[in-house]
Amino acid sequence: MKKSAKEVIESIYQAINNRDIEKATEWVDQDCIYQDVNFSQAFEGKKAVRNLFKESCENVPDDFKFVIDEITTGDPFKVGVLWHVELDNIPIPNGRGVSFYRISETTGKLIFARDIVEPPLKPGKASFFIIRLVTPLIRRFLKQDSTTEKRQPILSTFLWLLSGTYIYILLCSAPNYILPGEPFWAVQPETIKEVINESINFFFILPLLNIAGIHLMESPIVHPIIEAQFNFAEAWIFMFLPLLLADKRIRNFPKLALWSMAMFLTNVFLCPYMALRFNQPIPQEIEDHKKGLLDRLFGWTGLIIGTIAIVWIFIGRPEFGDLAQRIEYFITQLNSSRVVIAFSVDLVLFAIFQMILMGAVIPPNNQQRQLRFIPFFGLALWLII
Repeated sequence: MKKSAKEVIESIYQAINNRDIEKATEWVDQDCIYQDVNFSQAFEGKKAVRNLFKESCENVPDDFKFVIDEITTGDPFKVGVLWHVELDNIPIPNGRGVSFYRISETTGKLIFARDIVEPPLKPGKASFFIIRLVTPLIRRFLKQDSTTEKRQPILSTFLWLLSGTYIYILLCSAPNYILPGEPFWAVQPETIKEVINESINFFFILPLLNIAGIHLMESPIVHPIIEAQFNFAEAWIFMFLPLLLADKRIRNFPKLALWSMAMFLTNVFLCPYMALRFNQPIPQEIEDHKKGLLDRLFGWTGLIIGTIAIVWIFIGRPEFGDLAQRIEYFITQLNSSRVVIAFSVDLVLFAIFQMILMGAVIPPNNQQRQLRFIPFFGLALWLII
C-alpha cells in the first residue's frame, strides 16, 4: 500500500534527522527535480538529490534537526510544509522555511520539491528599491546567458584583439605617444632598476626579514605604494596556477609553463590563454574540483601576501609620509610610469578572468561560486576552504 504524500514527506524528514541517507532517498523518484533556492540550479534525478541529502547531513552537527511546524494538504499528491531548524532542541534564528512537495501518482515517491529558506538579511521596503535598481541588469544578463554558446567565437576574437592591444600599447608603442613612459625597446636605466628592486623585494620577504633584524642582504628602497601594487599583483597571478589547472576547457596544454611566464609578464600570456580557451568546446557539465594541499598552500600564500600589501600601503616604510602623500605619489606615477599603468590594467583583467575561470570550475549548485565576484580575496578563500 502506497503512503500518502504527507506520510512520504514525514518519512523523508525523519530519515534526514536520523542521518539515514538511504532511507530518505528510498522515497525519491528517479526523475525527481529538487529546487533549493540556496542554489542557483535545481538538483535533477535521484542521484543528485541523494548527494544533496548526503552533503546536508555531513556538514551539520548531529543535533541539528528539521522540525515540521505544519503540513497542509488539499490534494493526495501535494503538500506544503512550514518548518524550522533546531540545534540541541533550541530554534536557530533565521532558521525557518517553507517547502512545497509533489508526489508521483505512479510511483508514490517524491517527484518535485522546492525549498525556500528564511533570508539572514531582511531589507524590508528597501528590497523594492533594490529590485527596481537591478532589473535592467538582470534583463541584460539573462539575454547574455541565452546566447552564451553562440558568443564564444566572438569573445575569443575580442580577447585576441585585447591581447594584441595590450602588448602593443603597454610594451611596444612609442615613448609618450599613446601612454606616458617608454616601451621595452627604449626602456630607461632607472626603470630597469625599479623593476629589479621590486623583484628583489618579491613577496616582501627581504623587507620583512630586515624588519625582523635579519640583514643577510639589505632590501632595496622602493616606494611602499608601488611595492604593494607589485606584490599584490604577483600574489594574485600566483593563485591562478591551481585555478588554471582546474580549468577543464583546455586540456593537454602546458599550463605550468604558461603560469611561470605570466608570473613575469602577466597578461602578455594570460590574455592569449583566455582567448584560446573560448574557442574550445564548452564542457557539458562542471565537475566539482576537489581541492588539495596545493590549492590551500597557494590560497594561504596569496591571502597573506595580499593582506600584507594592503597594510604596506598604509604603514610600510614610514619615511615616505602619510596616506595622502602616498596616494598623491601613486597618481603621479599613473601619469608618468608605464610600469605602474601596466600593473593597474593587470589588476582589472585579473578580476575579470577570475570571474570567468572560477565560474568554469565551480558547479552552479555550489555556494562557493559566489566568491568569484570578490576580486582577489574570493579566489584566495575558494582555494582555502
